[in-house]
Order: sequence, then C-alpha cells, then structure tokens
Amino acid sequence: MENRVDAAKSAQPHLMLDETLAQDISNAVCKAMHETFAVDVVPSNHEMGEGMVSLVGDVSGVIGVVQSHLEGTLALCLTFETMRDILPQVVGKSVSITHEMAVDAVGEITNMIFGQIKANLGQRGLQIKHGIPCVVTGKGHFVSQFHRGRYMIVPFHLDGQLFQVYVALHDASAKTH
Repeated sequence: MENRVDAAKSAQPHLMLDETLAQDISNAVCKAMHETFAVDVVPSNHEMGEGMVSLVGDVSGVIGVVQSHLEGTLALCLTFETMRDILPQVVGKSVSITHEMAVDAVGEITNMIFGQIKANLGQRGLQIKHGIPCVVTGKGHFVSQFHRGRYMIVPFHLDGQLFQVYVALHDASAKTH
C-alpha cells in the first residue's frame, strides 16, 4: 500500500522554476495590481539563480509553499514609495498613507497574487499548499532565504519604480551536508 501512495505522489507534476511559472507570476501580478490599484505594471525578464540571494525593499509579503518533497518561499518586495503612490487609488487621494496602511495593503495584495498563482498551477494539475502571508517591513530590509535551492526573480516596473517577486524552491528530500 505504501508503495502505491509513493507512486501516486511521484506521478503528480512538480512545481518548477520555469518560463511557465514566470508567466503565471507576471499575469497574476499585472491582474492584481490593475484590479486593485488601477495601475498597469510592466514585467521584465525573469532571472534564475541558485543559493542565497538578498532582496531589498521596505515592505515585503512572504508566503511559504510546500508540494510533496518541495519547500519554497514566495515573496513580493516593494518600496514604501511604490505603496505610497498606488494606495491613494483605493483609499482616496486626500488620505495620508501611513506605514500601517502600506503593511496591510502588501499583505492583501500578496495574498491575492499568490492565490491567483495557486489557482493557475491547480489548472495544470500542480497542487501546492501555502501558508498565510506575513509582512516584513523596515527601510532597506533584506529578505533572505535560508535554504540553498534554486530561485527565480521576476522584476516589475511601475512608473520608473522597481519591485520584485521572488520564488525559491528546495528539494527537502535531498540530503545536505
């Protein structure tokens, strides 16, 4: 019985850092930013790498993901300036944007973006589980992943401002020494 369960797990498609995932990310970010803030963002070519990377931002939404033996991190990293520029579309131009408002908005938009990505993956037969997003803040903070797996960064531009979506995956069944 155990072998059949293992065989069924291995028959499921695995999440991969590839062009299709980069396109899913681009589509989800563009849709969420347009529908939520009425802004159009422009995705750039994704970057791939391996090992540790530090992303700089002022406000970052972070979600952990798991699929069978894969563990990963998804992060949306923005500057406070970007949030200050787009939030008035939702709360009104006369409202002064506070740090707390930016934090709440990043948590919400992170949840929306990664919910859309998860739905797109599900349509392709990729079942993943993800945690509740947490938001990390602080001027010039760094978001560092601790595992040494592969990563992909998808950059976006909004009126000359850069923000990034970062995805790192690690095969948890692989032995590390």
